[in-house]
Amino acid sequence: MTTALAEQERSHRVLTEPGEGYRGPDGHIGFLLRQAQTAVRGAIERAIDPLGVTPAQLSLLSVLMHEGTLSSADLAKIAMMTAQSAGGVVQNMGKAGWVTREKARTHGRIIWLKLTPKGRRIAAQAQQRAGEVEREMLRAVDSATEATIRAWLVSCAKRFDKKQ
Repeated sequence: MTTALAEQERSHRVLTEPGEGYRGPDGHIGFLLRQAQTAVRGAIERAIDPLGVTPAQLSLLSVLMHEGTLSSADLAKIAMMTAQSAGGVVQNMGKAGWVTREKARTHGRIIWLKLTPKGRRIAAQAQQRAGEVEREMLRAVDSATEATIRAWLVSCAKRFDKKQ
């Protein structure tokens, strides 16, 4: 069999679907978490796209909604992004009028970030749409199971979080 023919056969192969084989209940838990996170992220991305908000922007907007004013470094850390990635997202959010940036008076390298009223409005709208996806995700789960899932996820995050 030629290499081209073998490649053509592989390209027509049916891929394993979520829920089947290694992508099902007996799969590696880390893989299953990533598979679920990717699917949920895609659903959230589709839900917030009409608002002109990206998942990265939603993450930063949500953190700022909860934390208030933060340094750009702390925002990136809490949002689980690199400082460089967060910086580019914040720059675009600033151009959209969603955040203000202010240099710290006591330390010239620290930039304080805060949501504008427009940023709070867009964050609330995007969070509402993301919340609809999360409610759909949990629709088949009773409240006790949801509490167990939440506690387990927090426990994993605490146990494996890199201490800096």
